Amino acid sequence: MIAFFCTALSAAAFFGSLGLGDLWPLAWVAPLPILWLAFGRARTLTVSFAAFAAYAIGSTNLLQAYAGLLPLPTLIIAIGAPAILFTLSVLAARFVAARVDPLAGVFVCATVWTALGYLGSFGPDGTAANIAYSQVSAPMLIQSASLFGLWSVAFLIAFVPASIALALRRRRVLPAALGIGLFALNAAYGAYVFAQPAGLTLRVGLIDSDRLGSAAFADDGAIALAAIDAYDNQALKMARDGVRLVVYPEKLAIVEEPWRAQAAAKLAATAKTLNATLVAGFDNRDGPTRENIAWVFPPDGGAPKIYSKRHMVPGLEHAFRPGNAPLTLSNHIGIEICRDMDFNRMLRKDSREHADVMAVPAWDFDADAYLHGNMAVMRDVENGFAMARSARNGLLTLSDAQGRVIALRRTSNDGFTTLVGDLPRGTNTGNTLYDRIDDAFAWLCVAAGTILLLLGFFPRKKAV
Repeated sequence: MIAFFCTALSAAAFFGSLGLGDLWPLAWVAPLPILWLAFGRARTLTVSFAAFAAYAIGSTNLLQAYAGLLPLPTLIIAIGAPAILFTLSVLAARFVAARVDPLAGVFVCATVWTALGYLGSFGPDGTAANIAYSQVSAPMLIQSASLFGLWSVAFLIAFVPASIALALRRRRVLPAALGIGLFALNAAYGAYVFAQPAGLTLRVGLIDSDRLGSAAFADDGAIALAAIDAYDNQALKMARDGVRLVVYPEKLAIVEEPWRAQAAAKLAATAKTLNATLVAGFDNRDGPTRENIAWVFPPDGGAPKIYSKRHMVPGLEHAFRPGNAPLTLSNHIGIEICRDMDFNRMLRKDSREHADVMAVPAWDFDADAYLHGNMAVMRDVENGFAMARSARNGLLTLSDAQGRVIALRRTSNDGFTTLVGDLPRGTNTGNTLYDRIDDAFAWLCVAAGTILLLLGFFPRKKAV
């Protein structure tokens, strides 16, 4: 019954903080009941089942957004794989605490969970399942991502509850003092970063119409051109606001050879009238070849530069040919499309192009609007750029290089949703510590976790 109670408490806290959950404080306490159980005398099989069940049940809130949309194997992996990683981390902590030292068990919980999350990021979903994203709603607590990537956030979310669980189980003050001290140090660093002056601002306009989403599926020139006209009319209304960057959503419409030139001419004219950079996403088709692209029109109305999305949604975008190169303009505006922002390794390489604002056409699934938006915001902090993200069935978001949301608006089916705001440009793009040292902290966790586990096979001899 105790194991059942611990599982229920952790599952409820994980459900409220993981994935679609938005109660960030719960992430710091969710592992605690399971770790308290693990540091005690419960059977290993009981601990294993409790840990897996708690995390897997907590992850089922993803079904609200993706059930019926993503393939069943993808959903099973999305729920089951992170639960396995959590279970392995808990068992590693239990093993090392018993065989080496209780406090070493706390460290191995954090290092192994971080290491497994990092190694898992080489898979097809990148970092999408990482628990660090639960903290984006509390930007002061994620500033260490500019130093060590989201891996430092994940480390802390494991270390703090593990230290408190050990303190409660063994009635020792030191573990809890270490955990609370690290939490306070992380928060203090966030407060220091927030105290720094903001950079120069860029006037940005974001536009979306969920109602016109059907144009993305209509292989018809008249429908595509009408959708472009509708968006352009909204953009031209922003002329009086002095916008210098306008972002439309992903896959605004389908473009093919018969109407491609006319579509580009319309958008170029709008960019010139506004004297602004205009970014618009399209399903670009040439016979059987399809690309998910963003056309990027310069303020002088010249020919567009083209960015092609590099990371497709499994199942839904299997017909699209992925791109293979980043795009950053001479005015330091970078371009990504939707799911590209889930892959921190790629974005870290892109940051070498020194974009200080990232323009992101996107398309979400309504229920996952905040979840997917949070993933993109984490990239702001890691790489030091601001972001202008226009997501159909999601959010219009302006966020700064510290992950603070400057302006936010939910899209809807009631005509157009627009957002205009002054976005502070990033000031340290390409110069965050994380940009310079790459995933050194994650590899340190891999090494430390491995060493601690190996020590467990050579336990200390007890004095006679």
